[in-house]
Amino acid sequence: MNEMFHEALPVLKKIEEAGFKAYFVGGCVRDFCLERPIKDIDIATSARPEEIQRIFPKTIPVGIEHGTVIVRHNHVSYEITTFRKEDKYEDYRRPSKVWFVDDLQEDLSRRDFTFNAMAMDTSFHLIDHFGGRDDLKFGQIRTVGNPHLRFSEDPLRLMRACRFMSVYDMKIETETKKAIEKKAPLLKKISTERISIEFIKLLQGVQAGQALEFMKQSAVMDYLPYPLKEKKIDGYLGLEWTLLHTEDQRWAAIILLSQVRDSREFLKRWKLPNTTINKVQELLSAFEVRTWSKIDLYRTGLSTALESMTLKSTIEKVPYEQEKQDLRKLASEIPITSRKDLPIDGEEILKIKQKAPGVWLGKLLHEMEEKIVKGDLSLSESVLKDWVKRWEP
Repeated sequence: MNEMFHEALPVLKKIEEAGFKAYFVGGCVRDFCLERPIKDIDIATSARPEEIQRIFPKTIPVGIEHGTVIVRHNHVSYEITTFRKEDKYEDYRRPSKVWFVDDLQEDLSRRDFTFNAMAMDTSFHLIDHFGGRDDLKFGQIRTVGNPHLRFSEDPLRLMRACRFMSVYDMKIETETKKAIEKKAPLLKKISTERISIEFIKLLQGVQAGQALEFMKQSAVMDYLPYPLKEKKIDGYLGLEWTLLHTEDQRWAAIILLSQVRDSREFLKRWKLPNTTINKVQELLSAFEVRTWSKIDLYRTGLSTALESMTLKSTIEKVPYEQEKQDLRKLASEIPITSRKDLPIDGEEILKIKQKAPGVWLGKLLHEMEEKIVKGDLSLSESVLKDWVKRWEP
């Protein structure tokens, strides 16, 4: 049994000792059945939030109105939620009202997919009312109950189905697939941030290409923050996504394989952080370089240049190992990696020139860097000071 379950076991037993029921639920049970790494432990209980607060000395009432309390035990946080049933999802995210119940099955029946609606007791006995274990066995994604209702409650579940398809290498069951095709327009109701999180996770999966192809066929792509249209017939399917090791590479691949004219606008529409937007832009610029000069490599940086070469290799299905070696060799011949490596700085230059700061200083430093990188100027401090004295804009 996984160590994380054993570490959490005293928490469940303490709840049981107080006269309530407690179970491991959700993703931890699913991943245990799949023999995958378990990220965190979620617990469901018949105890009400205020009772959990009485049982444990260290609690955080993160979502107490929906029955959720975080319990701290041995420096680990456990999310504990009271069994509940729900009213309509008026905002397409959260139920307008919840009722606490005493029945585990009723609680599990409100969950999204069958393999997320399994539980395990303190004897590690699996409780599976909806056939989640069999669906995992057959590699099948199926909703709990009516798929049209499940996706209407929270349309993000459409994206989650596609993400599970990619990450767990599973197929989507026929009725669930039909409901996704029917309910795809509801993604307009979901915030860009929530969709982005699921899409980023999807691109990390072993079957990202298969999931993207399904999203295209089912019209899910038409309702993304920036609708995607694939350029190449086998573009998404033909790419070995697992060879792309960074989020930046995966976003760049999406842009390159799709009809994206304005990459910056595309990335902004997904509401990505500026650091990601800038890095992907640098990667795309590096991707276009055919012959690397020392100054190109210096301005781009070896890391980004190598990432772009991996991206190019994955898309064009060419190893480019020799080209990567050539880049490393070229980088080793460049005496500086950034302006910070210069033996004199802006303040010293101002003293030497006895001038006030201005645009001229940036021009001087830029020209100094280029000459050093190209080998036209020594990195010697005395040589550089002499060059600064003679420099004119």
